[in-house]
Amino acid sequence: MSRESAPRPQPGRWRAVQAALVGVAAGMVGVAISRFAFGPAAAPVGIAIGAAALVIGAMTSWHLDHRRRPPDSPALPRGLRLRRRVHPVAWIAPVAGSVITMVAWAGVAHSSGSGWVQAVGALLGAFLLVGLVAPVVPAGRARVTCTESPGDGQAGRSVELTFEADRPVRVRPHWPIGPDRQAAGGQRGSRSVVLTCTPGRRGVLDAVVVEVASSAPFGILWWARDVELPLPRLLHVAPRTGEAGPPLATADDAHGEASLRVHSTVGEPRGVRPYAPGDPRRAVHWPATSHVGTLMVRESERQTDDPVLVELVLPEDPAAAEAEAERMMAAVGDCLAGHRPVVLVTREPDGRVARPVVDRVDLGRRLARAVPA
Repeated sequence: MSRESAPRPQPGRWRAVQAALVGVAAGMVGVAISRFAFGPAAAPVGIAIGAAALVIGAMTSWHLDHRRRPPDSPALPRGLRLRRRVHPVAWIAPVAGSVITMVAWAGVAHSSGSGWVQAVGALLGAFLLVGLVAPVVPAGRARVTCTESPGDGQAGRSVELTFEADRPVRVRPHWPIGPDRQAAGGQRGSRSVVLTCTPGRRGVLDAVVVEVASSAPFGILWWARDVELPLPRLLHVAPRTGEAGPPLATADDAHGEASLRVHSTVGEPRGVRPYAPGDPRRAVHWPATSHVGTLMVRESERQTDDPVLVELVLPEDPAAAEAEAERMMAAVGDCLAGHRPVVLVTREPDGRVARPVVDRVDLGRRLARAVPA
């Protein structure tokens, strides 16, 4: 199945900070061990051992953190990395604000010397600590499932998905993207929330990725994790309707001179007309040509209900494939609007498919499943 592509994300900042902190700690331990073993006089040896320990510790931390990352599902687009473990969201401001508040309150308590001020400071510290750490539990234990999803959509247009959560959490569509919504309600029991997602490209989606976050109980700091949720049924995302380009005509490869041709000269003769690009050479009417002085071709009666045979060949480049699918959406859609039957030939993961297009919904699904040759 063709999948919606996503931009390649930047390396995780927290992962880099974690590796740097582990490296610094390893360097300090190396310096302490060298001072204990060689004495304070061997400063160059201590610096060398500390620097080596810093580099080795940072590289080891980076490698182990990468090894611990769970493998992503093959159904996800390339470059989309899930953060399945619970992590803080925008933690600098809440943590810094809590630290500044405690430092300021400690100064007030020290200058006043009153016991009740110190007691209130202890309660404030416990409140801030619980507000910063406690949301880890509901964010990690929350369970969210997708209960309703449409069967068809179009790239660039929003679709509504219904989710069910077992506790109050914030749910944000991560792929496809969309605004977040609160699954509000009591602490116990399930609650439903409707999210609006906007697929950016065509494809067949059997799962979505949402960010489940919680700041309970005090709303000081949000903790979140990414969850991949299967859809109740496949969501076929049709391409956008692009520029139709030249009108479609029946393919005639008898001479191999053009990829788009009009009907061959079959049926009862109707008359002659000036030559048009795409006319086969065998249709040229030489007596009329010599009489008029310009190329003239025979025009014959033909059936008007002959289906138009269209073969879609998608390139390997995703952007070019998307543009070609959009052009085909417009061209075949015009034929269907004019009540002209169309036989569409596409390549799907299971092989080559050639069958008539029933309507625009069927056309969107066929183009959503199409893959490069």
